[in-house]
Amino acid sequence: MKKKIRTLRGAQKLVKDFARNNRWKDAPEIDKFDHLHEELIEMSALLRYKNEKERIKIIKAQKEEFVDGIGDLLFGLCRLANQLEVDVEKAFNIVHPQITKRYKGKKRGERA
Repeated sequence: MKKKIRTLRGAQKLVKDFARNNRWKDAPEIDKFDHLHEELIEMSALLRYKNEKERIKIIKAQKEEFVDGIGDLLFGLCRLANQLEVDVEKAFNIVHPQITKRYKGKKRGERA
């Protein structure tokens, strides 16, 4: 049975254990940044230059590509966090109140 995660910290540990079991070096590597960038570009390319109605249609039709892309991003982000010795849950919990405060009451597209 595949192990399921329930927390970001659990995802990060799963990735760390996977890397250790496969004898991957957990030293900071610039290619991890490039990997994350590449995944984002692949998903954004599917939606670029489309209006909102077209984007919604594409997301529904190609849902598995987005699920795979988000999964790859999360795995890669956990790997990068391990390389940088950053706790993903702690980082998220520091940043999310700042972001929600900054954008509270702002309309879509309005800058903070």
